[in-house]
Amino acid sequence: MRGFSSSFPRGGAGAGLLLLRLAVALQLLTETLCAEAAPWWSAMLPAAMAWLPLSLAVSLAVALALGVLTPVAGALGALWQLLCLAQSGWGHAPPCIVGALTAAALVLLGPGAYALDARLFGRRRLVLPASPADHNRF
Repeated sequence: MRGFSSSFPRGGAGAGLLLLRLAVALQLLTETLCAEAAPWWSAMLPAAMAWLPLSLAVSLAVALALGVLTPVAGALGALWQLLCLAQSGWGHAPPCIVGALTAAALVLLGPGAYALDARLFGRRRLVLPASPADHNRF
């Protein structure tokens, strides 16, 4: 995960990334549940698998809201938005394009300090012993 994000900014930048994550999560849920995208889900999948698109969108939205594997969830969210754009047509293009671009921006910026990714993969303080003799105590 360290290769995806070089830092986890705090303060205003971290709060902005939190808001961006929440906006992308809300956009994913909105696009999945909207009336324009619903008909092609039922046409694409058998009746037994009708729950799959909604569960995928909810999983991605929860992962983005909590900040778990944010670059992966953001990339999948951008692809999801582009798929909604391809299936819904150009009449529904602006929300899909904005959703895909904000998800791509989130992939490039990273999760921020107020995410579970920062707790799991953030920087750690490394305390080195002062001398080799101190090393034997640990």
